Amino acid sequence: MAPGRRPTSATLELRHLRYFLATAEELNYGRAAERLKIAQPGLSQQIMNLEEIVGTPLFDRTRRSVKLTLAGELFAAEARKAVTQADTALLVARRAGRGELGRIAIGYVGSAAYTGALTTLVGEFRSAYPEVDLQISEMEMQQQLDQLDQGRLDIGFIRPPVPLPTGIASIPILFEEIMLALPESHPLAAHDPVPLAELNGDIFITPRHPPEVSFHKHTSTACRAAGFFPRLGPQGRDFVTIASMVAVGLGVALVPQSLRCIQVPGLSYRSIGGDPVLAELAVAYRRNEPSPVARAFAAHARRSARLERKSRVSDSIEKS
Repeated sequence: MAPGRRPTSATLELRHLRYFLATAEELNYGRAAERLKIAQPGLSQQIMNLEEIVGTPLFDRTRRSVKLTLAGELFAAEARKAVTQADTALLVARRAGRGELGRIAIGYVGSAAYTGALTTLVGEFRSAYPEVDLQISEMEMQQQLDQLDQGRLDIGFIRPPVPLPTGIASIPILFEEIMLALPESHPLAAHDPVPLAELNGDIFITPRHPPEVSFHKHTSTACRAAGFFPRLGPQGRDFVTIASMVAVGLGVALVPQSLRCIQVPGLSYRSIGGDPVLAELAVAYRRNEPSPVARAFAAHARRSARLERKSRVSDSIEKS
């Protein structure tokens, strides 16, 4: 092909660049073909096709040697950049497909942070997937479920029982004992454990949940099991607010054991007499999640839940 010939309309492909670079590095068609694991005549034809596409010779060929032309040397520098960028693009796409890259929006109820489950689960995931961007926000449970349903949130830390939207599932990751929060001035504050039946006349403070949801249901169920229907009073936005309401004497409350890390003047925590009442913490996610990284987090939560179940079984056997 004569210098200065106009390029053809054929499409430049990545394989052309790989064939060219192997030949440019070996400066020997035989060795380059062996390295590429193709036949030498096929390689020669591919280089000729590339030169047709470029519109100028890239190699000076003689019987004894193969050398790059000036155009070939300049083309090689840019070809290496292109191949490197293409390899990087493939790697990034594959890692994203495995859930190693991307972004996750996580919501959580405030009490999830007190248990240590949130920080442990998210921390372990971050160690395993350090290049995933985690966006974490505290929000009320119903808001989490609405945003999961709308695709604006990927993962939620919630307190069942709660009705889940169609397509949303949950993984129980922790069960913890429910305790009583009493004002220090309460006559039963000096007792531990406290028989729940002794609180028949007290006002119970609950979170802002509908009946049959989360700690609203836990309160009703536990009191009915103790032989009475609770007198439900004011509601709090979260457990820290409820703890403050109890401390000033607005009522008593059933709270997760992990809330004991929140110390409020005038507040006492006491265990409940009889069989322990357990509260669940769960991770909510979309069943048909399109994001590989969100699926990876759900799988991580599932593994953590299995370990939690094994731990509870082991503890139960040791106590029996």
